[in-house]
Amino acid sequence: MPFDFTQPSGRRAWIRQLLGPMDEAKWSELSSELFKWQYPRVPAYRRLCLGRQTDPQDFKSWRDIPAVPQQLFKREKLYCAGLPSPQAIYETSGTTTGEPGRQYLSRTDIYRAVSFEGARRAGFFVGNPQLHFLVPSPLEAPLSSLSAMFGFWQKAARQTGSRFWARQGQFDFSPLRETLACHIKAREPVALCGTAFSFVHLLDAWADLPPLRLPRGSRLLETGGFKGRSREVSKPELYAQLSRLLGLSDDQIWNEYGMSELSSQAYARGTTGLHFTPPWARVIICDPATGREVRPGQHGLVRWLDLANTDSVFALQTLDLAERTPEGFKLIGRMARTEPRGCSLGADDLALAKTSH
Repeated sequence: MPFDFTQPSGRRAWIRQLLGPMDEAKWSELSSELFKWQYPRVPAYRRLCLGRQTDPQDFKSWRDIPAVPQQLFKREKLYCAGLPSPQAIYETSGTTTGEPGRQYLSRTDIYRAVSFEGARRAGFFVGNPQLHFLVPSPLEAPLSSLSAMFGFWQKAARQTGSRFWARQGQFDFSPLRETLACHIKAREPVALCGTAFSFVHLLDAWADLPPLRLPRGSRLLETGGFKGRSREVSKPELYAQLSRLLGLSDDQIWNEYGMSELSSQAYARGTTGLHFTPPWARVIICDPATGREVRPGQHGLVRWLDLANTDSVFALQTLDLAERTPEGFKLIGRMARTEPRGCSLGADDLALAKTSH
């Protein structure tokens, strides 16, 4: 029976499916179901699929489902017709083109469930560390999907001492250090979470202060992102400096790979760690020239399929470069060109598709 994402009961049923056992047969069934839901309800996506001559009636595998170029979120409102007015709108930073992309969610229920459960299954909450966030709170940054996710984590953890340490564009590093000193004295493990640029500012602010040694079981989560916000530091150097400052080993420093256009995240540990997605999301590393999946050991562009992305489109083609491995994938960087020709359709192709269909 088809799921009705306009109704809370239908969305709760979908969450149960996502968080339950997930084998290949179930993944294929759910991806087909979601494709059938989104295809007729998102006009820009339907035009793209028509340009690829793919529709829900004739595709043979979930790998054949067309992926929307990430840039299209900056140019079109990708939101399923028939859903109520969005409860949340999240914006990308827009640092590359100056124009933000937007993700519209009719409700935050699915995003809330999978963003917490994905981190839990990755093992980030093992030992119940005290959570602290180097980003603005969801109230101060309502357009930030990252602030929203950390807010979901904070509520789920129910920790009275958990705090957001960025306010009005400034970081409260002095009281943060005092708070960390209290955790160290009490031997309470800590989880510091923030963007890469926020940790660069932390390093600069504490450059002349003695290093700390966070309690056993502590960890750090960085979410990438320097452009236009701070000096840039290579990942190995950033991790090495943070390790010295906070007394953490390399594998106690985590990376979260996600984006405003998605509802799920992938996690890796350490400088050279591989990224892994939760069961309800898949990543394909594809050849920029052909759009086909590369072999293990080869490099290509990251294509996401996220079953938690019910309200817009769940197949997304990024410009992020990665190496495919038998176990997961290893992020490399960003593709220099802005329109990979082989991966689904570029924005110019979509404009032509509008005229043809």
